[in-house]
Amino acid sequence: MPSLINKLRQQPAWIALIIFTLLCLWVASGMSQAKDTKAPKSSQTKSAPLVKVTVQNVKADQVTREITLYGRTEPDRVATIRAEVKGLVTAIHAQEGQRVSKGQKLISLEKNDYVSRLASAKATLKQREVELKGAESLGQQGYQSQTALAQAKAYLEAAKADVVAMQLAIKRSEITAPFDGIVNKRYVEEGDLLKDGDTIAMLVDLDPLVITANVTESNVKYLQNGQQASGRLVSGDVLSGNIRYISSVSEVGTNTFMIEVAVPNPDFKKAAGMSTELSLPLEQAWAVRITPSVMALDEQGNLGVKTVVNEHVKFTPIDIVKSDSQGVWLSGLGKEADVITLGHGFVRDGDKVQVVRDTSSSAL
Repeated sequence: MPSLINKLRQQPAWIALIIFTLLCLWVASGMSQAKDTKAPKSSQTKSAPLVKVTVQNVKADQVTREITLYGRTEPDRVATIRAEVKGLVTAIHAQEGQRVSKGQKLISLEKNDYVSRLASAKATLKQREVELKGAESLGQQGYQSQTALAQAKAYLEAAKADVVAMQLAIKRSEITAPFDGIVNKRYVEEGDLLKDGDTIAMLVDLDPLVITANVTESNVKYLQNGQQASGRLVSGDVLSGNIRYISSVSEVGTNTFMIEVAVPNPDFKKAAGMSTELSLPLEQAWAVRITPSVMALDEQGNLGVKTVVNEHVKFTPIDIVKSDSQGVWLSGLGKEADVITLGHGFVRDGDKVQVVRDTSSSAL
């Protein structure tokens, strides 16, 4: 043995060869151990447990799809009352805010000399009638020319026109309401001198009350005259009526179409100019009610709901039918669906999952 060691010391190349061989054997044994340790990991990955998700079975109901618009109430008619004759205001019969009926007196004007001029016109009319009869009698006897007879008829017609003019002047000195309404504004006081065309009052008709709003070009095709609608005022009052007008031309700049909904208001209690949330029912659809907390995003950023079908995740983009204080009503999920309530953020469309059912009666 000592002789072998001495020989190796005399030949160092053999020592290096032996050390190199031992190192190669050590490295090879380490690589084989690494492969052995990696193999269980890959098998472990393949057999990893499925992600658990909690689902709740929801039933669909028949829900009315609606269009929600924002508008305001308007009067059915607005009239600006003006003087038709010159005169002094002698009496005021209606105050601002007062409800009046058609034909009711609003303002009385001084009749000036219209009464006496009417009496004179009537006397002249009788004179012209007598003159025409005399001219016709003479004409039959051949003592009156056709020209004189025509002139007598013209004088008679002029006298009739004067009588009518004086009667209209007297009638127009009493300013009356052209329709049932409310005196919204009065511009004159007793003692004012008016001339022809001066503004006297503004009369508004609030029955029916009209709700005006603008609908988009994509939704206007679903609407038609006579369709039912409801409006909620800022005060909380709910109004019901029917569409009476749909514009045939869109508004410049917005491409929206104006609509009018007529709401009965016989007592005039509902005022014009109030902000209104208008709801227009369109059609019945099967929809489920959920809360926004169960909504999720897909890989493209679309908002929807994740359900489980045959133990696999299915992503359905949202189709909102309507929303209320209890949640959002969505269609497209059929009459029944298993909606993921917990764990939807850890799974994707198509993933196989382990389903844990929520049997509680609480709604989504």
